[in-house]
Amino acid sequence: MSATLTCKNCNHLFEGNYCPRCGQSSHEGRIDLRYLLHDIPHSVFHIDRGFFYTAIALFTRPGKMLDNYLTGRRVNYFKPFAYVILMSTIGALLVKLLTSGLAAAYAKYNPGQTMPLREGFFNHYFSAFIFLMIPLVSLTTYLFFIRRRYNYWEHVVINTYIAAQLNVMQVLIYTIAYITVLVKHQFSVNGFTILVPFFMTGFLYLYGASFGFLMKEPRSLFRLVITITLMNCLLSLLYITGFRLAGIMTPW
Repeated sequence: MSATLTCKNCNHLFEGNYCPRCGQSSHEGRIDLRYLLHDIPHSVFHIDRGFFYTAIALFTRPGKMLDNYLTGRRVNYFKPFAYVILMSTIGALLVKLLTSGLAAAYAKYNPGQTMPLREGFFNHYFSAFIFLMIPLVSLTTYLFFIRRRYNYWEHVVINTYIAAQLNVMQVLIYTIAYITVLVKHQFSVNGFTILVPFFMTGFLYLYGASFGFLMKEPRSLFRLVITITLMNCLLSLLYITGFRLAGIMTPW
């Protein structure tokens, strides 16, 4: 007789490899290198359910969503590497379309003039660069919370989901710029740059809300706030330095 198991996703008692109530595998354990090596090829060649549910949860309650995934309640969520690859692809396509729309709208309202859009912070290298930053950013967040319960590979998963959301925010910035051109019939590099603080606000929210929830301890709230503040400052510096070195943020 097989052992009775408790589903980590819905707490249903069952026997076998899959929960009969929600369908989650009984083999969901802690995230480690072996888990990621299995998940990456699976993410590339399979499409799982829960894409929009995951996208909304990562904006409305990122810490809770990530806690669910890390503790084994994963059946309702899109797998991290499938999610970041899909978000990066969709984001790059939408940014390309929005950039073309910006150029067309500017040409319509300003005949004979060239749109003054320089290759700066937000361009077509953004998605790939954010993806490549995941290992370094994960090492940073892991070292800041090295005494907490999450290992490095779990930090990789956390930062993979956050990286995917940064692509969504990039699309939002371009959308705002496009609407601005349609309404004001003008476009300026300075006006576009003003939108960058909105992006950074979202950036800080994602990291603050995610790690604030995952690492909270009732007796050390003040220390947690200080730690996350210092971590966000370092992460911002890492991203800005990386953008400059890669030529993504020149000139700015």
